[in-house]
Amino acid sequence: MKLKMSEEKLIVQGIRPEEQLWGAYQFPTPYKTDDGIVVSVHVTDDSISHFRQDAKRWFKSCDNGETWFEVDSSVSAQCGIKLRNGDRLFFPQVGSIDVSGYEFTHMHYMTPATDMTEPAPEGVFPLQDGLTFDMNGTVIMGYNAERLAPEFSKKQWLAYRLKSDSDELTEEYVSLDWPYLTRVVYINGDVKIMRPVFPHGRAKYAPDGSLWISTYSGDGHINPETGRYSPYYSAEILRSTDNGMSFKLHCHMEYPADGSKEYPYLSGGFSDNDFEFMSDGSVVWFLRSAWFARTGYEWAPMYMCRSTDLGKTWSKPQIFSDTGIYPSICKLTDGTALICYARPGIFVTACENYSGTKWCEPLEVMTPGDRSHLANIVPDKIKFHDWDGACNNPQLLALDDNTALIFYSDFYYPDSAGVKRKSILCRKITVER
Repeated sequence: MKLKMSEEKLIVQGIRPEEQLWGAYQFPTPYKTDDGIVVSVHVTDDSISHFRQDAKRWFKSCDNGETWFEVDSSVSAQCGIKLRNGDRLFFPQVGSIDVSGYEFTHMHYMTPATDMTEPAPEGVFPLQDGLTFDMNGTVIMGYNAERLAPEFSKKQWLAYRLKSDSDELTEEYVSLDWPYLTRVVYINGDVKIMRPVFPHGRAKYAPDGSLWISTYSGDGHINPETGRYSPYYSAEILRSTDNGMSFKLHCHMEYPADGSKEYPYLSGGFSDNDFEFMSDGSVVWFLRSAWFARTGYEWAPMYMCRSTDLGKTWSKPQIFSDTGIYPSICKLTDGTALICYARPGIFVTACENYSGTKWCEPLEVMTPGDRSHLANIVPDKIKFHDWDGACNNPQLLALDDNTALIFYSDFYYPDSAGVKRKSILCRKITVER
């Protein structure tokens, strides 16, 4: 099995990289609609305060990615997964919550007799269930949602539903059955913000007809299986059997830090993740472990595990590749699975069997080597993202039985005048057997 790629197709060009190297014109997210393909592009800062629907531009193609044109954000109504009852369900990204005006209970008030189950009153955060720090000294506090005041204790996701018999988008909250759902607050000086709760992955139907979607915990979380705090991220899959009206925690993957080469302490844990249902009935799950804010490294291994009982049990996560940011996996109509991963470089590989146990030689979409010489102005001191020249958060979208589209950013793509601009591109990936 071999993979080939087409020439790149330009979706949009934005600012020059020297204007803002990181954040704007990154993170392309593709969707299939009834009449084409839509991709959203993040166009402002990279922070949890700015990951909102109004921080995006939207583009559409009606010819499988050959040409693109900008469309209004209302197109997001068509981007949700099509449910069995004909509705479309879309989960928007949600911005962070400013909690600077709230009172925080200082940890000096913790004693061996402290009741850690007592809920907090309005306007007050109780003693945290655990805390950690990032490289910049930000204090990161984790709270069992059930202990917080009512406005923060709700276990729910914001969703937009387009009913099959209506053209009007309705806003609703999807209830979550998620033991020890952890709310995370970041404190840096006078700035205090709460991490939003929304699913990070793409919804997919399982062979049994249930709807699965992946996400991950905050920076530090309470293990739902033990009730104990961990300073790492953990990966989750939630499952719905009622057309997305509610979801229940189905799979939880804890990062088993043991200080070994396989699971080093210096890690972000398992954060961005994606899964796919294989043709032999198994499920494969890919897990990112890199997290710069926690380790100072932009790269770390990507792990893979498998389940043969629809997620009830999983194999021990094993290193799949030496790097792997934002794994994105899709399945072609003939059952072949493809996955892309990155940083530094961008790669795509295809599964050579139907069980997820044998993968072909990766196709290099972007070199993992130094690309800083391509910049408009080559800096004297090369930072990592000068080096790689991309956000390295690629995504795949299946087209037919032997092709898929990969979407990615390139900070050094020239415009018509030869000026390098942060650009969003796509290429067609073809599987040759």
